Amino acid sequence: MKLTEQENRFIKDTCCFFSDDRTVVELNRIRQEMGQPANITIDMVRKARYKMGLKKKPGRGRCELDERGQ
Repeated sequence: MKLTEQENRFIKDTCCFFSDDRTVVELNRIRQEMGQPANITIDMVRKARYKMGLKKKPGRGRCELDERGQ
């Protein structure tokens, strides 16, 4: 199942302080509450973020956007 427009907006709004893994957990929790059985993977979130042009700073545990890439 593809990401909805609301899910893409959630990724865009939270990418500067959530890790991709945390975003996956939250989106899957929201989908389960709405009764949608399909799960979101970390690759789906990462690719959606790349398509929006949002690049994170390198390093483990850094949940900040890289301003140089924009």
